[in-house]
Amino acid sequence: MRKLLLCAAVAVLGLTSVNAQEVQFGATGGLISVDANAKFNGQSLDVDSEIGFYIGGLADIAISDAFHVQPELLYANVNDGSALLLPIMAKYYVSEDFFVQAGPQFDFSLEDLPTDYTGLGISLAAGLGYDINEEFFIEARYSFQINDYYTGNLDIESKSNLLLFGVGYKFN
Repeated sequence: MRKLLLCAAVAVLGLTSVNAQEVQFGATGGLISVDANAKFNGQSLDVDSEIGFYIGGLADIAISDAFHVQPELLYANVNDGSALLLPIMAKYYVSEDFFVQAGPQFDFSLEDLPTDYTGLGISLAAGLGYDINEEFFIEARYSFQINDYYTGNLDIESKSNLLLFGVGYKFN
């Protein structure tokens, strides 16, 4: 897991050095809703949604006026459980202030887990956002997990989907 975080950090830093005059750094935070999905022997188990918060930093890298790449590093806390989220979003501005976004997201659990579970979640995320002005923006994003947390031999499937509503500030 540490090697993956290191590779992601090197990739983000490499992207920022390519076009440094086009990069804005910022902070973001908001509400996160986690919807856990579990199946045992093909039968869905009843698992409730939980609400918490997230906070973190971002780099908005302008490739062109309409296309940006925005890697983020977020700390999320839900019901006393915590994780680091690493979304790498491609943003496309459909107008001057309104954008759509999509990309991969990697979730790293900060909790002690049983030996048959991995702490890495790999998700696909998509969302919408609006730049209020040059510094402030709002966004909503949904991610659905494509890998399984359970790595053991039983017929168990364990995944989670995330819904984020947030506000951000880009430093000029």
